[in-house]
Amino acid sequence: MDESYVLSKFDDLLKSGRVLYDEKQEVVRRLDEQLEFHFIVSSALAKKPLRPGSDNEGKGSGASSTDTEGSDISTEGFVISEMNGGSHLLVANKFSYGKPHLLLLTRDASRRQYEPLDQRDIDAMWAALTSAAKHDYMAFYNCGRDAGCSRLHKHMQLVPKPAHSFADFLDNNDNGDNNWTESVAPKVPFQWFHRRFDVGAAGHVESAEEVMRTYSTLLEHAAAIQPNIAKQVQSAGAAGATCAHNVILTRRGIIVIPRRRASVEPAGGANALGMLGVIAVASKEEVDDWVQLGLTRVLAELGVARY
Repeated sequence: MDESYVLSKFDDLLKSGRVLYDEKQEVVRRLDEQLEFHFIVSSALAKKPLRPGSDNEGKGSGASSTDTEGSDISTEGFVISEMNGGSHLLVANKFSYGKPHLLLLTRDASRRQYEPLDQRDIDAMWAALTSAAKHDYMAFYNCGRDAGCSRLHKHMQLVPKPAHSFADFLDNNDNGDNNWTESVAPKVPFQWFHRRFDVGAAGHVESAEEVMRTYSTLLEHAAAIQPNIAKQVQSAGAAGATCAHNVILTRRGIIVIPRRRASVEPAGGANALGMLGVIAVASKEEVDDWVQLGLTRVLAELGVARY
């Protein structure tokens, strides 16, 4: 990924009005159960037609680009470049709460969001993360309706790494080793599985294959405590589904979070970043809804509660 080119193209789309991003978006901080939540209040999200977990999921306008014929994600005018030898497209997110906010979309439009990541997906995510120089990025994947996806065409997302999230421990190695322990990670109210990478001189592991092996192991743990494969297959109407889960990937580590549902009314839903305490909303009223229900309580209900 040529980061300078990507940033230039993203800025051009912002100036043209094709991509919506609130330059004055506000971060509202709230504390609950010793966890600090960061709400991104962005007017750009008020114009987004679908919310995670919506009954209209997967009923988008359809892509007019011939590269993604049959897709429910419109890409015409938003494609920035190819990735991973053409297996994926790097696409600007029309409703952005990051600058840039990008999608890694499978060129094969038959691939579905309820499928687990495969090696080609990991290759594309890892190339984007490790080639960036100006920003430290975070890639994430919302696998299945219950994990907060709003489109069925398989896609990952990429944003500059948030300044603060529950995943900060991946960057902090107080023990001087590469082992992950509960004492290092924050006490979140849901089950999650994580691993800090054994990084080399480049500041990251050298092999995307190693990342894939780690993801597969953590997904096995997630599936063991959340065996809802049949539920996803039934709701999706197709085989190949795995348990609903979120994936968060940085150059330094990976997190897999099993999910039970996409939203708790009236607080709205949470995707992978939301489960890390970074929650994008369209208004401060939505923040109030979350606070009224109890921030950690909502996340416990969205994931698999620890207690």
